[in-house]
Amino acid sequence: MKNLVKLCASLGVWLCLGCQPEAAPLTETHASAIRDSVATAMDTFREIGSGPDPSAVAGLYSESPTFRFYENGELRYRSAADVRAALESLPPGMRISTEYSDTDIEALAPGLALVRSLFESTIEGEGGFEFGYGGAVTILWAHEPGGWRILTGHSSAPVPRGG
Repeated sequence: MKNLVKLCASLGVWLCLGCQPEAAPLTETHASAIRDSVATAMDTFREIGSGPDPSAVAGLYSESPTFRFYENGELRYRSAADVRAALESLPPGMRISTEYSDTDIEALAPGLALVRSLFESTIEGEGGFEFGYGGAVTILWAHEPGGWRILTGHSSAPVPRGG
């Protein structure tokens, strides 16, 4: 009887998992549409983030429990709420403007895209305060019910090399 139960369980698993159709390949037309819509999401991210309320960009971060964002090799944010809290803690009047260059958008699968880019950011505040920094960023965008959202990413600044 035990062998019959094992056989039935194995057959059930095989029927559920073994007979799944293969995922449809990503066509170039679909990949191109993904690249275009993620480019638009990146533009929106840049424009909103450079606006008078930097925390407004927080809505473009995924609420997924798998969200992570790293800065300079360290896990900096474990959730969109962490990002939101950091943005909301900026002093009033603080503005962050970011420009992206050498941007590459790769459609990985339906609803998933990887962005690789260089960036230059400037933080401006009251009293003429200004600070600039730049580096490289990789961002994994996932298409969620509300549109494209940042699922995970990493930004880093150049490291001086001995010469």
